[in-house]
Amino acid sequence: MSAVLSGPILIDTATDSDALDVVDMYRRVLSEDRWFMTYEDEFTGTETWQAKVIREWNSESNSRFLVARLQRTIVGAMSITGGNKDRTKHVGLIEIFVDQTARGQGVGRSLMEAGILWAEQNPILHKLALHVFEDNTRAVDMYRRLGFEVEGRLVGEFQDRDGTFRNDLVMAFDCSRPSLNAG
Repeated sequence: MSAVLSGPILIDTATDSDALDVVDMYRRVLSEDRWFMTYEDEFTGTETWQAKVIREWNSESNSRFLVARLQRTIVGAMSITGGNKDRTKHVGLIEIFVDQTARGQGVGRSLMEAGILWAEQNPILHKLALHVFEDNTRAVDMYRRLGFEVEGRLVGEFQDRDGTFRNDLVMAFDCSRPSLNAG
């Protein structure tokens, strides 16, 4: 994907038919070698695997897999994975990817807002949590604007291949308090 896409952002629950496009988008984002724990050469996801993940998460009452489309092209994906144990089922762990061609157009924010709205309406979830590299200031700022707060900072949690250590921020959102989606 070389052209920058624009237009209305459509957020929807992913289906099996989205799996290949999601895997392709993941690979493009991971090829940047910057914002995710996984390097591109470590990612082993396939269309079949991704379709299974989408089906499983969307069948769980505390999990959801969303995609963002611009001009019918998937340019972002977000998973909210609720805990599978009684003590953790109330927490949804977020992972979000936005294709470089669509950054700065509100795709990440639209995905996050849709995920927050879904979680606030979910009777099981009380908290959303995520991990983000501390130096990913655009993402950290967006999460803060959406109501996420830093709950922890893991110093030197990740080591890049060049030896550089990077910090991990743990951020969370309280689904029980009024948010941007209230009134």
